[in-house]
Amino acid sequence: MRPTSRALSSFLLSVLAFTCAVSTGAAAQQAAPAAHANKPAIVGASKPATTSGNSTASNGDDDATAAPVKIKPMRDPALYRTEVTLTSQGDNERRAATARGLGQVIVKLTGNVQAVGNPVIRKAMPSAQSYVSDAKTETAASDSEGNTAVGGAPIYKTTMSLAYDPVAVDALIAGAGLKYWTGIRPKPILWLAIDDGRGARLVTGQQINVVKPLAQRGLERGLRFLLPAGSAVEQSALASILALNASALQTLTARYGNDAQLVGKIYRANGGWTGDWVLSQAGVELSRWTFSDPDARRVIASGADTSADAIAQRDAVYLSIGAAGSYMIDIAGVDNQAEFVKVMAYLQRLAIVKHVTVVEAAPDHLRLLMDLGLGPTGFRMIIATDDVLVPLSTPDAPVTPPPAPGSDDAALGLPPPPPSNVPRYGLK
Repeated sequence: MRPTSRALSSFLLSVLAFTCAVSTGAAAQQAAPAAHANKPAIVGASKPATTSGNSTASNGDDDATAAPVKIKPMRDPALYRTEVTLTSQGDNERRAATARGLGQVIVKLTGNVQAVGNPVIRKAMPSAQSYVSDAKTETAASDSEGNTAVGGAPIYKTTMSLAYDPVAVDALIAGAGLKYWTGIRPKPILWLAIDDGRGARLVTGQQINVVKPLAQRGLERGLRFLLPAGSAVEQSALASILALNASALQTLTARYGNDAQLVGKIYRANGGWTGDWVLSQAGVELSRWTFSDPDARRVIASGADTSADAIAQRDAVYLSIGAAGSYMIDIAGVDNQAEFVKVMAYLQRLAIVKHVTVVEAAPDHLRLLMDLGLGPTGFRMIIATDDVLVPLSTPDAPVTPPPAPGSDDAALGLPPPPPSNVPRYGLK
């Protein structure tokens, strides 16, 4: 039942006296190989791996030497999918797993491992389920090494396969002020020599399991690597690999229709293991670094992170989803206090909304001034994933902000002149 005229007038007066501020502290962070006779082996896996240890990277002059590259953002649907292992079957764990999955996807799409700490991204985590476009759950038995029903009593693990809405996720990344790492990414040829004390050997496509830690970490960062076939000519290039002579290996890389390569050597040192790495593309060195750790698997995996960092730093761009700023919207159908609270609570929950001010409350609409981390196009992308607001008309109008404190209009209590063509939304 609709409220009486007197009740509605009382409600509208109370709304006009209400201002809701949402402070999010939004951060201002900022080719597939051609076919050929000897195909490289694609290094890939489906489970995540972690790396740690002491590393040193020498990237100081990389930006100065790297040729500028103009990259057009392109989506790779695979980057919006991930798998998360559940620790229990409860609803809370499933919600938490969905948030973890969203964080993994954000890292892959931005190339920035710190992206999940962005205030806007953190604010979006409790509502991560609204970004999911598809979810499947699978339970399988495995032993402690991940082998299905092998090695004694099986361990039953439940995995959620999650796909996230590309439009909504892209808008979230833009609203957080993060760069987007395009889905068109190089697949570096991995020229890796490992010396365990019995002499250095080239890792080829026949030893994919040796570099499984690097492959797992690479997938987690949205980067795939290729292994050479191990021909006699490639075996004879072992000295160049040990010398980290990337230019000498460029010809061999080109035979695979590729121009990106990661050259590394891993060897025993100081009671543990050390890995020296050089990443280059088209003859330009992108990064050079060293990583040491007691665990050889972590040293092998260390080739992935800095590779992803270097390529993302070069290729990531800001998405054009409208400029951040203040925008007016009208919301129809807000006729009582419960509906008003629903609208304001919803806007307060949105990660890209920094501040909301009630400008006008009339019988046919509620007018709000929103301070957004992106433009109205991005705002519409975000709300399309929820079941609260629906666009009724979508012009992007210029905004006249409320009178500044101390101004004549403010002193007289005059409202700002209404903008024309204010976008209009309705409650679902």
